[in-house]
Amino acid sequence: MKIELSDVLDELIELQEATDEAHAELTRLQEELGDAAQWTDEQHVIWRDAWEEAREPWWLLDTALDHYAETTGLDRDELEAMVQKETGHVPLPDEA
Repeated sequence: MKIELSDVLDELIELQEATDEAHAELTRLQEELGDAAQWTDEQHVIWRDAWEEAREPWWLLDTALDHYAETTGLDRDELEAMVQKETGHVPLPDEA
């Protein structure tokens, strides 16, 4: 069974969007909690739990990029750049 690039991109885009949502949630939580040096033990637990939850979509995306790069024969960085472009990420000047 041949893997279609469009199907691969669709899946990777979904994973990137989940990763972006997780990152946005961590950013929101960090702003809500304020200065980490002032956190209570409960706030540290809240942050740790949110961090652990956010790691899953990042790991899934990273693993899928490796897998599909190998499966399709595309360069992993090229594949990641395609996904980044499709999800509206702007490359840094040294990445362009």
